[in-house]
Amino acid sequence: MHDPTLYIANPDVSCREEGPDGALLFNPDTDQVAVINPTGLLIWQVLADPHTQSEVAAALTERCNNVPEGQVLQDVGEFLEQMVARGFVGLYQGVAI
Repeated sequence: MHDPTLYIANPDVSCREEGPDGALLFNPDTDQVAVINPTGLLIWQVLADPHTQSEVAAALTERCNNVPEGQVLQDVGEFLEQMVARGFVGLYQGVAI
């Protein structure tokens, strides 16, 4: 079944890249900081535009070698769930392009 839920990075959150270590995210609405690893940073960059969980996983699979697609999909789902719960990522309510 196709997942119609679209995720997008919260535009109010600032991202400071920390070189090969990943990045720091700051949500001014909640004063929360999240430390994300390089994989989390790739997901964050993909979410500059609205994407489904499957699309995000596909983008990661393209960029990373020798990773099982099923594991990537599961890991992306867990990351998105955590980021949505903390307000760093939102559910896109507009029209998909």
